Amino acid sequence: MATWGPPQPRKNIRKSKRSVKLYITSYTDEFDSEREYLSQEVLPELKSWCESKELTLKERFVKWGSKTPQSRHVDELEKTQTSIENCYHSSIMPIFINITCESVGWIPMWEEYPDEDVEDFLETYGLLVEDLEVMKAAYRQDNMNSLFLIRDDTFLCQIPEPDASYFLKKSTASEKLKLFGDKISEKIPAKRIVKYSATYCDVSRNTARKPQLNFSSSFKKTIIDFCKQRISFDFFGEQPRLSLSDDIPTKLEHLEYMKTKSEDVIGREDILKKIEDYIQIEDKDVPMLVLGEAGSGKSSILCKAASSIYNKVQDEEFPGPNGHRWNVFFHFTGSVPGSSCLESMLKRLLVEMEVLNDNNIPRGVDATAQMCCSLLSNPNTKPMILFIDALHQFADDQAARVMSWLPRKLAPQVRCIFSILTDSFQHTTLVNRETKPIEYVVPCLHLDSRKKIVTKLLGKYGKTISERQLEKIMTKESSCNPLWLTVFCEELRPLENGNEIDNKIDSTPEGLLNLMDAVLKRFEGSPDRDLSIATICLLEASSSGLLEPELRQLLGNTTTLMPPSEFDEKEEKESSEKEICKQNLPLSDDLWNVVYSQLQPFLTPSGKTRQGRLNLYHQALHHAVKNRYFKQVEDQGGTGGEEDNYYWWHKMLASYFENSDNLDRYIEEYLYQLVCLEDSYRLSDCLCDWKVFDALYNEEYSSKLLEYWRKVGKATEMITMYDRALKKFEEDESVDEEAISIRYEKVCRVVIQAGKYQEALELLKTALKIEEKELGARPHRMVELYALMAEIYDEKLKLNDFVSPSQIPDLRMTIYYGKKSIALRKTLAGNYHKFKLGMSFMKLAFNMESWEACGGGSELSGEQALEVGNKYIDKALEIFEELNDMGHYAEAQMTKGVLAPRGSMEQLKLYNTAKDLCMQMYGEYHILTSRLYINIGIVYEDNNDYKKAYEYFKKWARVSEQILGPDHPKTQRAKGVLRETRYRRIAKSLGELEDGDLLDNTEMDSNDDTDENPEEQDRDVENFQSTHSDLERYCEDGPGIDLNEGSTLNHSESSASIGRDVSNDNNNSQANLDRCAEENSQALMNGYSSELTANSSSDNDSSEDVHDDQSELYAEDYVFNSVSDPVIDDFNVNLEDSEEDEDEIVQLATQELNFPDVEQHIENDNRYEDLREGHESSDQEGEDTVVDSNRQVTGDRN
Repeated sequence: MATWGPPQPRKNIRKSKRSVKLYITSYTDEFDSEREYLSQEVLPELKSWCESKELTLKERFVKWGSKTPQSRHVDELEKTQTSIENCYHSSIMPIFINITCESVGWIPMWEEYPDEDVEDFLETYGLLVEDLEVMKAAYRQDNMNSLFLIRDDTFLCQIPEPDASYFLKKSTASEKLKLFGDKISEKIPAKRIVKYSATYCDVSRNTARKPQLNFSSSFKKTIIDFCKQRISFDFFGEQPRLSLSDDIPTKLEHLEYMKTKSEDVIGREDILKKIEDYIQIEDKDVPMLVLGEAGSGKSSILCKAASSIYNKVQDEEFPGPNGHRWNVFFHFTGSVPGSSCLESMLKRLLVEMEVLNDNNIPRGVDATAQMCCSLLSNPNTKPMILFIDALHQFADDQAARVMSWLPRKLAPQVRCIFSILTDSFQHTTLVNRETKPIEYVVPCLHLDSRKKIVTKLLGKYGKTISERQLEKIMTKESSCNPLWLTVFCEELRPLENGNEIDNKIDSTPEGLLNLMDAVLKRFEGSPDRDLSIATICLLEASSSGLLEPELRQLLGNTTTLMPPSEFDEKEEKESSEKEICKQNLPLSDDLWNVVYSQLQPFLTPSGKTRQGRLNLYHQALHHAVKNRYFKQVEDQGGTGGEEDNYYWWHKMLASYFENSDNLDRYIEEYLYQLVCLEDSYRLSDCLCDWKVFDALYNEEYSSKLLEYWRKVGKATEMITMYDRALKKFEEDESVDEEAISIRYEKVCRVVIQAGKYQEALELLKTALKIEEKELGARPHRMVELYALMAEIYDEKLKLNDFVSPSQIPDLRMTIYYGKKSIALRKTLAGNYHKFKLGMSFMKLAFNMESWEACGGGSELSGEQALEVGNKYIDKALEIFEELNDMGHYAEAQMTKGVLAPRGSMEQLKLYNTAKDLCMQMYGEYHILTSRLYINIGIVYEDNNDYKKAYEYFKKWARVSEQILGPDHPKTQRAKGVLRETRYRRIAKSLGELEDGDLLDNTEMDSNDDTDENPEEQDRDVENFQSTHSDLERYCEDGPGIDLNEGSTLNHSESSASIGRDVSNDNNNSQANLDRCAEENSQALMNGYSSELTANSSSDNDSSEDVHDDQSELYAEDYVFNSVSDPVIDDFNVNLEDSEEDEDEIVQLATQELNFPDVEQHIENDNRYEDLREGHESSDQEGEDTVVDSNRQVTGDRN
């Protein structure tokens, strides 16, 4: 068992190379080409890489099945099974490369299929029972080191018969198993299941050899990249880095949409020229808006412009500034599934611009918006052009509405072109800024262009109209709208004679929505009325469109195509309800072709192969369908009836996707339908499904998972449900201890993200105990668990309003676990651990400053804590400098300023150095810059230079408004400082405040001036310090507010809030309460909300609401332009700490906890003794004594 003292580095830890076990599974009498390719192309490179890491790769080819099973040796299989089991017992998962083909599929396991079907498969392909035992280890769900490669067998039809007999074929046994669904896809994430292609190589001249296959270079890269990532994680704890390849499918979908949409653009040369001129003209620091009403052609224009610029850049015909190449980013909202999610779009932008990596993934939409704001305003950003269509269609969240991701002043080499609906919320937000965007209103189509559109659209179907009829159409006022004109041509298409066309021209209504409604009426009069209406209603009710097979399956039961009539008897309605839950045969090809041909003009393109997602292609049609078919049926009492159309369509989709085998579609659609139905019972049950949990989980911030839980209810309900699920998970005999430990850790992280730190602490104790007692306390796992434990105690500290001695217990535990993680981190190699070590030193340095601010203790005085803190921050600076990570170097410089004497020139110099570097790396509009502005302002205030302080507080307010929005609590807090009496006087003296602007019900003495007497100044300074000095204490990194625990906002959102002596006068106390009340009233509620209490504690369990905690923009979010020079991959951090230094904080941590062994403190966890005995919060320590501090702490509790 590992001890709870700091681990001592083992001198001989690197002398003997550790072994990496790799097992490659495939069918015995097939896949010779794959095995040969791996032996010659993959394994040598992988072995060389492992050697460079002081590892030894040991591979073994595991063959299953045979055409001659009687010739196989069971003892070889038993040896293989023993070898695999030894790997699991050593707590290092072996790596599996599992190879099969589409014809055969995956080997069935006994518990997953009927016994007779498994036996049939074994007999058909010559498997032994021992084969299944070996392959069960390869197919383990909890083994993240298994890669599944399935060969595309379409090439088999091109192989001559003698050679074709060599390859595995489909059989009755394999086809029978497919009826039960793909069990591997149900258990294993899609990213670990890779379909690869092969080409046949004719070897007829050498008949002695078996048929040969060739493979693409991507086949090799897939295997090597996977093995490297898993080895790096298992042996060195390195997280896989983000890759642009994850977003390639999305980019290609947008590219295809852009090309398709731009093909039919007629005219518009003027606006296209204006867009090109905007891009090429220098000093354009504001975006260009393409404005217009619905259907005016904004999207088509943007597609045409983006396609033209993109092609020119690719052909090097459109040079960027100073000879650099433009980076073109395009996004068409609503064109592909998920495209209306702002956070996804912004992260795709950050990935394409090579800004995101595993060290700086932002948490939530607000954090991502801040990062994008810094990117787009940074003078060092690479030249880029952004085309974003339908800016007004992003999800209605705060960042999308206030446009906080878009800076008021763009960097010189950044161009943004957006299409947007006139007078939409986003449009109003942009035009109300001080820096006005360039606006271009899409003009009416010229008469000639309108005629060309009609002629071209009708000509596609071999149809013409007379010149008289064409002129008659042009007299319609709505013919100026391209979408109206396009839809009208579709209405003319089925008409045969001139009289029908004339009547249609005369009867067609003006206005786009009216025309869409007329189209729906036409569908209702068609022979296939129910099929057409059901199709468009199902598409409208879906999350983001449906696949053709899904639609056809849903439409297969003609008895449930439409909702029951309000006049139907109750029994008929109940019968219809039961029918929609049944599985039906899909709609026939003939009926589907009729429906599809009628609706195709109104659906989004599904690709040339018709494999893409089908959806209604314009918002105007969405609105028309909602207005006509989704209105609630009113009962006789005039209130909404229980059964309405809205409920019907969503229930139909929920019933269908509830049984979906496709996990991605299940999560996307089923959960959405349950939300629409307000079915919190099934939703909570679904979120406790571990497959769903793993798909929605994100280590940094599980925004989607928490969003769904907020639909269910309070945080306590989420925790209770997961507690039950974890207990059930432990009872599963097929689950090993490592999987249980990881599961507890993941749930713990989600609970932290929900703001429930005491509950998270109990979960983490269990994960830690399992790792220690049953998995051998592996260093790469223990270091992450220790760091997470320190984070939890640190989060608890953020819930306090002021720094006070009552926080010493939680602070002690934060320091204790921080030191333990550092001690282990030093023994681990690689840049990942080196970076994390620097972050830990920086956090620990700030913890030492907090220790001093709390008054110190008998173990370590305040002065000693500052001395130790300076040593730690110097180490952090060394690490960030070696990594060439200047963003974190700037933050470390600021933290060093925190430790300097308050108000000293040394402190000011450090802040200014950090500010200059921050401006260089991120530009002005970044959260770190705002923190530096307030810190510098307080230094000037400490030196009674109030005008200079006012200047920096103004900058603080301006930057906060820029990156967070005008209504964000931090922005309001910054503006609140400027509303204080002293700063209003200065503003008035500078002519920045009119007489009529005074003063929020605060009176000014006419005799007051800036030359106050010293005593009065001291009182004002003390009051300022007590209420906002420094307002950026604990959660300064984040845009959100944790309102969940009932805490007031002063402390939880600041970086150095300093308390006052209890002897301060009542006026100051009242001022402090007034400020808290003001801030509370202006708090932005992100997610779950709860009432703010007057008092806060470090652990207030009375509040149970989950909050959308996006306040944790850890400093990892600051890496933008770190130069990626190679810096010793296998760096082993050794900062030469003495044993005495290693032990000092551990002794500090154990001395006052009143138990002899810290390990005993962890024994009481909810796994082993079912006791919940965690560290008590500060509100249980007795009466809180607030510190009278004469120095300012302005760092960041990361």
